[in-house]
Amino acid sequence: MAKRSPPATIRPLRPADLMFLAPLWAMGKALFGPRYHNEAQTWERLGLEEPRVRLLGSALRQWLPLGGRRHTWTAVRGVGACALASARRRCGPSAWEVDYLVTSQGNETVCWTLLEQLSEELGRAGVEKLFLRLEADSPLLEMIRQAGFFPYLKERLLAIAKPPQGLESWKLPLRERTSADAFALFQLYNAAVPAAVRRNEAATVREWVGVQEKGHCQHLITTGAEGPVAWLRIAKSNRVGRFSLLTQRREEVPLDYLLAAALDHLADRRPILCLVPEYQKAVAHRLEELGFRAVAEYVVLVNRLARPAEEAVPVAEGVRHPYPVS
Repeated sequence: MAKRSPPATIRPLRPADLMFLAPLWAMGKALFGPRYHNEAQTWERLGLEEPRVRLLGSALRQWLPLGGRRHTWTAVRGVGACALASARRRCGPSAWEVDYLVTSQGNETVCWTLLEQLSEELGRAGVEKLFLRLEADSPLLEMIRQAGFFPYLKERLLAIAKPPQGLESWKLPLRERTSADAFALFQLYNAAVPAAVRRNEAATVREWVGVQEKGHCQHLITTGAEGPVAWLRIAKSNRVGRFSLLTQRREEVPLDYLLAAALDHLADRRPILCLVPEYQKAVAHRLEELGFRAVAEYVVLVNRLARPAEEAVPVAEGVRHPYPVS
């Protein structure tokens, strides 16, 4: 008869748990014992191999005095951690994302409780939305839905080994994004992104600014007569180049010019990756014509920890709204 594993103890990460995290620091590299894998996918790590020391850094940040910008829960079984869930702020205090969801085969069920506890803790702290990106074939997907996460967007990561030939030189007046562009870019977001996606991300400019993903990027915009008509996000990590774009569904700017601009900025990178949401069918089609191929598919989920604006408690007529309306 197989010996049953002892029940896991689930709790917030503590400095004393350092010794228990040793198996996770070697995730995916262990010669003996279980292999650990980080199921959470964040923008700055897409297409990159997960460094083992990165998890150590996230653990240390839990107890360093960084103003509560990270929350971590761990599951300990016996003398080692068997799973860990950690979340960080996005660009605003009301929107967070799970950037580490680490487990091994046979311990997947623990993740449901970890995410439930993490969500409750963040909800008590005033967080409104908790995001998580998973690979589309993740074995945890259905379990995570049961923990309150709703899948609202599919994405594909397209890759090419070197810049393609055949694109015209870009002829766009691009400039760096500034903080003064926030409202105009929010208007572009409303024009370019389907309502079903916006409903789960941002209804106001304040929410939209807060849900932006972190990561060191160059942000370039091109402006038409009525404001920004396209926005390029470009990142360089080690030798890898990565970009995404946002443009109005009516094509005021030729798509090839936008792609040429992005590829020109990443000409010295190998490979070049583009994250394409499912509603950007024209972008995906053109990239595939240029030789890009899908290397990963993702599902983005959100757990709404606070009541959405459309469900807010009504205010009596004549009573001033307690919050500024964006």
